[in-house]
Amino acid sequence: MDSHETRLYTVFVDAGVQHFESEALTPTTNEDLLRQLEERCTGIDFTVKDASEPGTELGAVVDELQAHTDDFDGVLIFGGPHDYRLALTGLPTIAVYNFPEFSHVPFALLEERGGVVTATCDRANLCKPAQSAAMFDDLVEKIGLVDAVARVKRSRILLITDRPYVDDDNVHRGDLNMSYPGDLRQKPPEEFNEIFRAAVRDTFGTEITKIGTEEVASSDRVQDIDEDQAREIARGWMAEAAEVRGTIEREVVNSARMYLAIKALMGEYGANASATHIRSLTPSPEPEDMIWPSLGNSQLQMEGIVGCCQGHMNVVLTHMLAQYGFGRPSMMGDFMVDVGNGVSIVMHCGAPWNLWGGTEKVPYVIRDHAERYVKEHSRPGVGACSEVLFPPGEPATVWRVDVATRSILVHTGQTVDAYSLYTDWTNIMCRSKLVVELEDAAGVQNHLYPDVYGVHRTGTLGDFREQIRQIGRLLDFEVVEDDR
Repeated sequence: MDSHETRLYTVFVDAGVQHFESEALTPTTNEDLLRQLEERCTGIDFTVKDASEPGTELGAVVDELQAHTDDFDGVLIFGGPHDYRLALTGLPTIAVYNFPEFSHVPFALLEERGGVVTATCDRANLCKPAQSAAMFDDLVEKIGLVDAVARVKRSRILLITDRPYVDDDNVHRGDLNMSYPGDLRQKPPEEFNEIFRAAVRDTFGTEITKIGTEEVASSDRVQDIDEDQAREIARGWMAEAAEVRGTIEREVVNSARMYLAIKALMGEYGANASATHIRSLTPSPEPEDMIWPSLGNSQLQMEGIVGCCQGHMNVVLTHMLAQYGFGRPSMMGDFMVDVGNGVSIVMHCGAPWNLWGGTEKVPYVIRDHAERYVKEHSRPGVGACSEVLFPPGEPATVWRVDVATRSILVHTGQTVDAYSLYTDWTNIMCRSKLVVELEDAAGVQNHLYPDVYGVHRTGTLGDFREQIRQIGRLLDFEVVEDDR
């Protein structure tokens, strides 16, 4: 797990308030502002340079930063930067305007260059208290987004798959000369893994460790899984389910074994996120011996750990941004749009149980897996997964990071009760289905291009469009709002 603090090089260009003669107002000093930030922003190391203090020269501060950019995760600037190098280091940067200071922040330049977000602080406490508090809250949220990007950078994803590629969903085209094999004439280049790893390294800095069933089967930690512990976990899942249908306890226990194996392997390889495209803990399983990771991923999400079924790295990175930036687990799923009913759909055999984060669970049904190779129900080999019953009328965000094109697709809407919208919805396609009502379903559909963006998306409960715009700014990614 991530035990490091995010380091922000924090520069106070000046004292924050100019020509202040009011006796009715009390300005917030640099020291007071720093103290308030430290109280609100846990896990952040503010390395402070105050150019308003005698002996501290702004040019020397910038020189020091430029010499040590590798030591920091971001830059936080209060006041007009004057020396623009301070805001253009390439690190995720927040430039804060000290209202009502004269306007020396080059907003247009920062908008043009990317990598920088802006905020405002009421340093004179001139505004109504609620508005001043809202400004401060906005700054705290943006610091949280820089922290999320930094945590993703410090992460290691464990990819467990026997497939050849480090990303199954985005074998890209374009500047990286890659293409997803949707058109059967197109094939990814032999060096795809190296190209994709380089793209992830250049944009996020995240490490990917890839292993297969052979490494899983030979792991002592996997061999030492406690069967009694797996049975206890499985029975806990079943006891909390609204219903168990179409599967048997043996399959749920197997899922618990897979969960324990994933956790053990993450520990063995020093990973804090996982993507699993395996269906067994042993090579060449018989159909009745196959195991799916769905329930285990839901349990990992209860613990604040990103666990995704299938090896879709862009989706895993999206999940990590949501978990670290919003405190919300996300659903990974196949994506489709129903223009006639005006909805987008993210579907998979499983989803988070704690859709809002924390420990509160929504109702879920434990079922056999739709992908199973034993077609009967309640038989060995049918697997186990959860059909999560999404509440209607909730804001939701459907999005996806794409490292190769340096872009983020996003649309938002409200969840709908699809069980009343469609006939026998529970037995069609995947088990869990997040259905979101859209203003412009046709517009969203017109952005579909599996050769570029794959066929999977991330679904996160809550409207995070504005936060995703800010993440795009910090990463210098284009944010494509495909519903507008």
